[in-house]
Amino acid sequence: MDIKFIKKQQSIGNLTEKDTSLDGKNLGFPLLQQHIVANKKFLEDNPVAQRWFELVQIPVADMNVESLLIKEGEDKPEDILRHAQEWIKNNQQKYDIWLEKARKAANSA
Repeated sequence: MDIKFIKKQQSIGNLTEKDTSLDGKNLGFPLLQQHIVANKKFLEDNPVAQRWFELVQIPVADMNVESLLIKEGEDKPEDILRHAQEWIKNNQQKYDIWLEKARKAANSA
């Protein structure tokens, strides 16, 4: 399986304040967006995963918290798994909706 996160940065030319703002604060640089990249064969064989990847949207603030935890030494696989489990627990309703929608989409395909 060939899944990884990549950062996509827009061109620096002709940026507006909207392009460089988050929560009403102008950061002075464009925001980075996270995207999931997956092997096409895997997605063909796993329609639930494909739909799941399309639905998942983790807030930048939550990704920043994770990055800080990793930077501060909580970088072992068991740490990252624990962080993910805690995030799911704190966002259970959203997580469950994503799963339900992914399963329904796969069943109707």
